[in-house]
Amino acid sequence: MITTARIHQQAPLRTRRRARDSEQRAVVEALARERHRIAADVHDLIMQDLAFALASARLLADGEATAAHAVVAAGERALAGARQLVDALLEEDREPVVEALRASVSAAARHTPLSFDASGTPLGVEPDKPTLDALVHIGREAVTNAVKHAGAGNVEVVLERAEEWQLLVRDDGRGFDAAAARAGFGLRSMSGQALALGGSLRVSSVPGAGTTVQASLP
Repeated sequence: MITTARIHQQAPLRTRRRARDSEQRAVVEALARERHRIAADVHDLIMQDLAFALASARLLADGEATAAHAVVAAGERALAGARQLVDALLEEDREPVVEALRASVSAAARHTPLSFDASGTPLGVEPDKPTLDALVHIGREAVTNAVKHAGAGNVEVVLERAEEWQLLVRDDGRGFDAAAARAGFGLRSMSGQALALGGSLRVSSVPGAGTTVQASLP
């Protein structure tokens, strides 16, 4: 027969175990999110340019001398991306969101004309580190897709802050059938980062009419 005293002793023990299990799950989930964020950065900042450099190198091997400049440029971008990733992992001071996003999308646009509007972002209002990372990643990935895959001639990026952070990336590229398209790593990583923070991501596109990416983050 279990005494009342034993019941009272077991109850706090179960409570402590549940709390410990909850903390362990939270740590595991946080580590998984961080691994995914780093993987997304490696994909955006290094892998895409290395793949482009390899494709250009193949052309160079086939005798197209103009590919040499593309190989050098892609290698330089990949190196700069690797340095940026290492710096982001080591440094504690954060760059203001407007400057960080502007620099990221401008680099992703390369030679494609890009307009950047952050007039709807109040001065002195900054997101926390996870939200900053997500905004930079989503903006960079959306612009990269517009330039490298959609053949956009112009890209527009708008950042606003009211009740939530709102990021819009719109291009005039070839577009695609959003209902039929299979989500690649870039789209999954953008959506995953938004959802992990309690936000949302919407991608709308029509063949021949460009693409719009809209992210909302609390």
